[in-house]
Amino acid sequence: MSVNHYDGQQVFFRSSSLCYFVYYSYLCRQYKRDMKICFLTARFPFPQYGGGALRINEIARYLKSQGHELVLVSLLDYPTPALEEASRIYDRIYYTKRNAKTSYLHCVMNVFKMKPMQCGYYYSNDYRKLLKNVIFQEKPDLFIPHILRMVPYIEELRLEKRSIVEMTDALSKSYAQSIHAKGVGFKKIIFYLEHFLIRRYEKHVIRRFPKIILVSQADVDYLQTLDSTIPTNNLYVHANGVKSMDVVPGKYDSNKICFIGSMNYLPNQDAVSYIVKEIFPIIKKRVPTAKLHIVGSLPPPNIQALASGDVIVTGFVQDLEVYIADSCLALAPIRVASGIQNKVLISMGCGLPVVLTSLIAKAIPELEDGINSIIRDDATDIADECVRLIQNKELREMISRNGYEMVCRHYSWKEKLSGYEVL
Repeated sequence: MSVNHYDGQQVFFRSSSLCYFVYYSYLCRQYKRDMKICFLTARFPFPQYGGGALRINEIARYLKSQGHELVLVSLLDYPTPALEEASRIYDRIYYTKRNAKTSYLHCVMNVFKMKPMQCGYYYSNDYRKLLKNVIFQEKPDLFIPHILRMVPYIEELRLEKRSIVEMTDALSKSYAQSIHAKGVGFKKIIFYLEHFLIRRYEKHVIRRFPKIILVSQADVDYLQTLDSTIPTNNLYVHANGVKSMDVVPGKYDSNKICFIGSMNYLPNQDAVSYIVKEIFPIIKKRVPTAKLHIVGSLPPPNIQALASGDVIVTGFVQDLEVYIADSCLALAPIRVASGIQNKVLISMGCGLPVVLTSLIAKAIPELEDGINSIIRDDATDIADECVRLIQNKELREMISRNGYEMVCRHYSWKEKLSGYEVL
């Protein structure tokens, strides 16, 4: 494993190296199956704080298992990256720190360029120079930019034809839903603007890249409605998988209800607020001993403030599956989202019955209300079903068993990622 930290010094990149790169890639495709694959990430993927990091690392693990050599080029938001963990997957690691001051400047500049502000926020001249140097040294065969934020770097170097965009979700869909959750004021105006810019950029990217990856057919269908002139044969679904527990715990705490998800993510913050203010009080009236565990990294002050004797805000936990495995049930009342929610698959893989909203249930076609999950949208109905699962052991065991068997049968990472790297 090789680690390289770029300190901002000048890097020279000969224009002829691009010609060499193209020729080298051609030879690799003609004479060998294994490739050198370069991942571009806006955040260092370890510690594995959220679903985005979990997914990109699982993609890397799958590609590694197929015999490919992996190179990670990442922006960094904190001083010391978790290199030991990352080196278990990636063969060589390059990183440079994001400059917070220039991030906001690039945000503003992107508005005038008619590009998403978040692409500007994660744009770094140091990263661009580092990536050029990596291409010159490593000569990757394939590039995987993680989410739209990293696509501009690929476009600058004209590497579209040798890139797979890990779009994951239709962001414009999430922003359209988020607008309604923002009330009024300046923040809502920003969301309207970013929604317009992301929608425009998504259409642009779909036209320019040979392969776009999403996690649900619902998001593919949504993107196909944006513009009748954009191609649709380059949109592929590689859903999330899950590592199911080998043995589901036989005992559980009938008072323990959990919600899992990264807490710096708006849809999760909205869901937690919804649970604490509208759902959990109804449950407490009928099950006074019930406790709610909000399990997820980076909880902001407004989420930390929800903690009380019966509401536990854990922050990051080292072993998520172990922490939630003895829960009676998992709540996922998501009202703003797109794509498949990892929280649902992870909970089911731990043998927990899941009560979720129809918005995210649509992304998992195997879900059946009352058979392997409980699907409700009204706060009172959600609370009623939670109480029913707490008080009815036979019902809980049936939903738990069927949900666990469903993810084991249909949602292994190997199955869902098969053929990912084929252009």
